[in-house]
Amino acid sequence: MFDLAMAIGILQAKEKLKVPISSDIAFFGSLSLDGMIQPVDGMLPAILAAKKLGFKQVYLPYDPTLPLHHLQNFNCVFVQTLDEAVQRLQGQQVFSPFFHLPPTVDTPPKHHRDFQHIIGHQQAKRALEIAAAGAHNVLMIGPPGCGKSLLAETFPTILPRLSNDTQLEVLSLYKLAGEPCANRGYPPFRHPHHSASSVSLIGGGTHPKPGEVSLAHHGVLFLSLRVPGTTKKCRKAPRREIAAGLFLLMVLQN
Repeated sequence: MFDLAMAIGILQAKEKLKVPISSDIAFFGSLSLDGMIQPVDGMLPAILAAKKLGFKQVYLPYDPTLPLHHLQNFNCVFVQTLDEAVQRLQGQQVFSPFFHLPPTVDTPPKHHRDFQHIIGHQQAKRALEIAAAGAHNVLMIGPPGCGKSLLAETFPTILPRLSNDTQLEVLSLYKLAGEPCANRGYPPFRHPHHSASSVSLIGGGTHPKPGEVSLAHHGVLFLSLRVPGTTKKCRKAPRREIAAGLFLLMVLQN
């Protein structure tokens, strides 16, 4: 991730780079032995962190999966080699290939069931509407077949679209997890199996990555607590780790 930044720092310390480097420039990328700069995992979260820290410009390798259209007022300079990065910092004109940025299309999620098509359940529907308006958590308790899962599955259809900043946060988490974000621009909906382990819910593991709680950020986490299918450890985990900005729908069958 920081190979390019360390290489630029070494060149400046050895006075190979004659011009001063502004403090509002960040460098991301992996440096190979032949001087080529390669993209790495986690570049989008790094760019967002640099933007929050006040950086105005970032040097990085081109990655077609980055949602650059959402990075407003942030100058991304694509470089292929270390020599090209040095020449650009020194103000030299460098010929580089044109990188085509494909437009990002927000594809509406395809819901087989819609909230407005549910007949009855007026009190439950009213409670979900209030939860959607105020970002509240919901606990639904009832016997099997009374409509709890149907209400939970149709709940995302009444949620508003994500803003530009929240879209970037959601995309960052999905990139860290290595999963595609199909419904870009819309709140994510996660429905883990009732036998899911605490690692799959909260995240971690040998190679740490976000869990279902993180992937439901700014969206809906639907947990079906079927006794005795869900372990006690998994039921307590979301209560300890869940943060703001997430709808938690918990269904308990009695």
